[in-house]
Amino acid sequence: MYEPVRFMHKKHAAVTGDCLKCHHASADEPGAPETAKCSACHQEAFNPEFPERPGLKAAYHRQCMTCHEEQEKGPLGCTDCHGKNVPDHSKLVKLPKNPSPTQVTTECLRCHEDQGEDMLKSAHWLWKGPSPYTVDGEKRVDSGKATNTINNFCIALPSNWPRCTSCHAGYGWKDETFDFTDKSHIDCLICHDTTDTYAKVPTDAGMPYPQLDLVEIAEHVGKPSRKTCGDCHFQGGGGDAVKHGDMNAILYYPTRKCDVHMGDLDFQCHDCHKTRNHKISGRSLSLPVAEGARSCEDCHTSQPHHGNNLLDHHLNRHGEHIACMTCHSPVYAKCKPTKTWWDWSKAGDKKREVHKDKYGMPDYFWKKGEFLWDESVQPTYAWYNGTVERYLIGDKIDDDGVTEITQPVGGIKDAKSRIAPFKIMAGKQPADKNNRTLLTPNLFGPKGYWKNVDWDQAFKIGAEATGIEYSGEYEWEETKMYWSLNHEVTPKEMALSCVQCHESLTQERSCDRCHQDKRDVDFKALSYKGVDFKTMAARGRDTLDLVEKTDYINFKALGYKGDPIIYGGRFKQLPLGWHKDGKEEK
Repeated sequence: MYEPVRFMHKKHAAVTGDCLKCHHASADEPGAPETAKCSACHQEAFNPEFPERPGLKAAYHRQCMTCHEEQEKGPLGCTDCHGKNVPDHSKLVKLPKNPSPTQVTTECLRCHEDQGEDMLKSAHWLWKGPSPYTVDGEKRVDSGKATNTINNFCIALPSNWPRCTSCHAGYGWKDETFDFTDKSHIDCLICHDTTDTYAKVPTDAGMPYPQLDLVEIAEHVGKPSRKTCGDCHFQGGGGDAVKHGDMNAILYYPTRKCDVHMGDLDFQCHDCHKTRNHKISGRSLSLPVAEGARSCEDCHTSQPHHGNNLLDHHLNRHGEHIACMTCHSPVYAKCKPTKTWWDWSKAGDKKREVHKDKYGMPDYFWKKGEFLWDESVQPTYAWYNGTVERYLIGDKIDDDGVTEITQPVGGIKDAKSRIAPFKIMAGKQPADKNNRTLLTPNLFGPKGYWKNVDWDQAFKIGAEATGIEYSGEYEWEETKMYWSLNHEVTPKEMALSCVQCHESLTQERSCDRCHQDKRDVDFKALSYKGVDFKTMAARGRDTLDLVEKTDYINFKALGYKGDPIIYGGRFKQLPLGWHKDGKEEK
């Protein structure tokens, strides 16, 4: 009935700080080895000949739950640890031959009516919801793709519903009249298909291809997978890896070096994005809606480096000021190129010849404009305290420079901020010349730009859909978006080395500026331990420009006077033989 538990030994060891909290000092059995496994004494099942000795599973549960109760932390209920197995639906589903999509949903609701009600309240259904991490929008519950967000990819949803809603977890969202209270229009199969055959028509408001065997698919539903999640999230912006710098179709079946969680441990999306009542935890900079936050520390704790050596000590201290992904994602789009520039002002030239760049990606499409792509990109680093400043439809553009649609909030003196990595998406998109707002064009449909190549008409229809006035004159505005990087996590041996950020460690004196004892430690080797960009380049990644780089993070741009090893940290100054100007005392 229940799935096995992913037990994190390192996390428990770090939290308890005492091996004997879980392990007996030694087995009681004569002749048992000093470090006996639990199974050396506890049998697989209860043995009545030893009534005082619980079976192996019972011993685990008693030990775990007793500790969780004593510590007043950790799960206690069965499903708090164990996921439920999905029963064989081939014996449960009762459908006619060639059912309609809504007939399939109605059959699902026969047993799962409560889940249907939960779905109606979820962000994946409403495409809007609470935005607790958006500055000045913390109490709003109406922000989201369905209402007021905009980006510099395909721009915005209003007036483009049939095309954009091909990824909606529902059927028939063709226009603003869609009924969000009708449970029969929920699409259960888009998330719960396990046959890898379910697919939606890209231009038909979320309807599946008519030739699909919906009975076969409904009889083989199960938990969501990287495939079901990725078919929408990996393909955002009109193609694979277009939007997200850290998500693409390679993650369906990645290698360990592409993503250590998915490639090595076979994590599915819901292993991190915990879900309750169809509300999925997680958040991004690109959209305001959040139904719960997740972080690396949820599993790895705030002290994730569990060794007792010099390097682990310093890495744990770094965690107070640096996000995990800053080191563990030294480059993004390392599995597949991502789009980094989109110029809508160049769209419309059906005669323009399309060229492919060095990654084999197109530089132009007449419907959308001009593009740039990049692969194995060094991230942009910024202070981030978890909140975001966000441009919403109707806001005024920046007349003094580039309009930032999303921007992380934080600063060097903000104790809640840490240095985090980001993808920057830049481009040009339409703006109202007189009202000074970004415009939402109608791209898809009989009157859309892709049909008529008429920007003025596209802006009039888009303005009517958004309720934002269009003055009749437009221009092209440069915009920028920050995109968070949380996937493509590298193995620990491919994290950034100390010397790649701290140039001072390349000098004759490195760690021994402070550590002057007689321990047998090769400080130089320790500081160079990390990702080898030359090896990555030899394996086909575009990283030659990063080889031997020792200023990976621009500390001055982040508010430091220079390398913190020389000039001191943001809250503490190193007193060991250094002037405030960074020169060593004689």
